[in-house]
Amino acid sequence: MPYRDGSLKAREFTFLCEDRILAALPPELPPPERRVRWTMLQLHFGDARTHFELQPRMKYGVVEAGLHFEGPPDANAAWAELLAAHAADLLGELGPAWELEEWTASWRRLHRTFPFARLTPELAGEVSAELARAMAALHPLIVAGGGAPPPVAPRRR
Repeated sequence: MPYRDGSLKAREFTFLCEDRILAALPPELPPPERRVRWTMLQLHFGDARTHFELQPRMKYGVVEAGLHFEGPPDANAAWAELLAAHAADLLGELGPAWELEEWTASWRRLHRTFPFARLTPELAGEVSAELARAMAALHPLIVAGGGAPPPVAPRRR
């Protein structure tokens, strides 16, 4: 149940987003597998280490959404290089709010944030539509890599 002001609890927001994401995915996309950890939703297509993630961060007043690479460091770097090689097309499709970053020493992610004062059904609609669009746009790259990134040729110096 929403609060009196119409806002949602973080967990309610997460589940509403999940429902809306799944409803917005194109029918040709296979249904993703899911994992929920309290307010964090992860959706993937076979390899949980490469997953789409959504998480309201109450302390910071942002919802984070994106594609995370949390496998071995070499594989994560290869995924990041693959995305970087397609950056112009991806950013043209996804928009400038998306950012490819070295999230930790070994993990990488392509993500964006949505600032909020309150978690609302309207925000859930915006976040869900954006993540579903990203999943549809990025799925062909994930499939092309067979769920794992193609080997990256050594750089010439």
